[in-house]
Amino acid sequence: MSSWRTSPVQPSGSQPRWRNRRQQRQPHFSAEEERHSMQSLTIVHTSDVHLDSRAGDPPKEDGFRSRAERAFSGVVDVALAEDADILLIAGDLFDNNRVDDSNIEFVYAQLARLSCPVAMIPGNHDVHDQRSVWNRFDFGACGNHVHGLMSHEGSTVDLPDIDARIWGKAMLEHAPENYPLEGVPDRRETWWNIGMAHGQVCERRIGWGSSPITSEEILASGLDYLALGHVHVHADHSEGDTVAHYCGSPVAHYAGSEGGKVALVTLCPDNGVEVAHRQISQWGEERDAPSPHGAFNVVAGVPF
Repeated sequence: MSSWRTSPVQPSGSQPRWRNRRQQRQPHFSAEEERHSMQSLTIVHTSDVHLDSRAGDPPKEDGFRSRAERAFSGVVDVALAEDADILLIAGDLFDNNRVDDSNIEFVYAQLARLSCPVAMIPGNHDVHDQRSVWNRFDFGACGNHVHGLMSHEGSTVDLPDIDARIWGKAMLEHAPENYPLEGVPDRRETWWNIGMAHGQVCERRIGWGSSPITSEEILASGLDYLALGHVHVHADHSEGDTVAHYCGSPVAHYAGSEGGKVALVTLCPDNGVEVAHRQISQWGEERDAPSPHGAFNVVAGVPF
């Protein structure tokens, strides 16, 4: 049995490749010593892939039906190349809840290439309502390393072998009353505290549209790293001790010349949290067809 502890789902199956890291430690560390004995982690953070096989992209000979499929495969390639400990998908993996099952099967095939934990939340395009694509998604189909945080109140995935906890909540409706960062649990000391949220960072909730995430909420979250989704270009919204970033869409066509990237996040007990980027797709290669989303704000990277 795996020692992963997941709320609300309890997975089972083979042990992860880093099973013995915690067992190799010396007992009776103080809290400070335990903090510094924590493993450094590498996280690949993506969002806003917007998979939909009906996008009608120009055909190519690589077998992918769309830019989004090609980009998501590239995200998995980066996770493999960087030997990532975790892959985070911070919303809008699917473009809408009407995508056919072939899109789900594509995700199964890609995530089955990985052995590291994968955690994901819905976004505003693939909201988790009664008609949600997530009701058709079998999280065990590609291995017990894949976790969906599908509670509207928020849920966690605990990974004791690497001293990491991941929190996130499912979006029921993209509305001003939806608060993506509300309900973050108390910080777990001597663990990496990681969160995901899909929405718009702003200074206050009132008058800023749907799914607001305030700077004050980020500051008070107690998270080491907050993986943000919704904005299609990279942006840094770190506050206090919490490093918070939009990774942007890996599909440059949805984001303009500054897009097409994933965030590569390093969590180190001595050096803190560092964020770099890896290019997945290029804007210049993708300007030959209109975006399936219609108009979008290239500067802000946010679909209208």
